[in-house]
Amino acid sequence: MDETDIRPTVDYALLADAVQVVHGKLYLLGGGWDSLFVPGFPARYPSLGVGLRVRVPWSWTDRVLVIGVDLQDEDGQRILPTKPLKQGVRVARPEGIPEGTDVGLARSFTFNNLTFPSEGAYSFVVSLNDETASRLRFSVRSRTS
Repeated sequence: MDETDIRPTVDYALLADAVQVVHGKLYLLGGGWDSLFVPGFPARYPSLGVGLRVRVPWSWTDRVLVIGVDLQDEDGQRILPTKPLKQGVRVARPEGIPEGTDVGLARSFTFNNLTFPSEGAYSFVVSLNDETASRLRFSVRSRTS
C-alpha cells in the first residue's frame, strides 16, 4: 500500500452530557452513554456533546482536514435544523516527534436544545473530508417504557 493511501481515521468517539478539549485532552461530563430517557415526545434535550479523537497519518499533516458531525434518525433522515457541524483543521507536524509518527487530534462538538420527534434509534454520523468515518448509535426512550 502506498503511503498516500493511508487516510485519517477516528480512533474513538463518545457521547456525553458535556465535552471540552483542553491542550489536546478530552474532558467529559457524563460520558459513554447510549440511551436517553425523556418524559415524552417530541423531546427537547438541553445539551449533549460528541468527543472524538482522529488519528492523522504523517503523510496527511499540513493539509486541511474537515471533521463533520450530523444527527440522523433510524431511517437515515437528518434531524439537525441546520447543516451538519463542521470544523476545518490544518494538522501540523509537532516539533520533536519522529518522522512518520501519526498525529492525534481531539475535538468536541456541542449540541444545544436538540428536539427528538419520536422514540427510537438515532446516530451521530462523524465524517472526515465528507466521507463517513464513524457512527455513534444511541436510543431515545420514554421514561415510562
